[in-house]
Amino acid sequence: MSSRSCSVQVFQTEAGRWSVKSDAPGANVVDYASQGDAIAAAVRMAMAEGALLTIHAAEDARSEIDFAGCCAPQGCLKVA
Repeated sequence: MSSRSCSVQVFQTEAGRWSVKSDAPGANVVDYASQGDAIAAAVRMAMAEGALLTIHAAEDARSEIDFAGCCAPQGCLKVA
């Protein structure tokens, strides 16, 4: 059983942009111009928070990746 503290979601807005949302305290929704940029940012965020990452596709299908207990090398989590 994982000790997940939060979740991170990637979804497409009605305006066609891609957003990343975390339910961590104080987190804001951040918009990105492309799905790839949003997913890259969400993966870094989920790994840093040990979160469950859910990616909602444009067709409303979804994929989940659980980063609870995952460690990444120190240099991998730099935000551009």
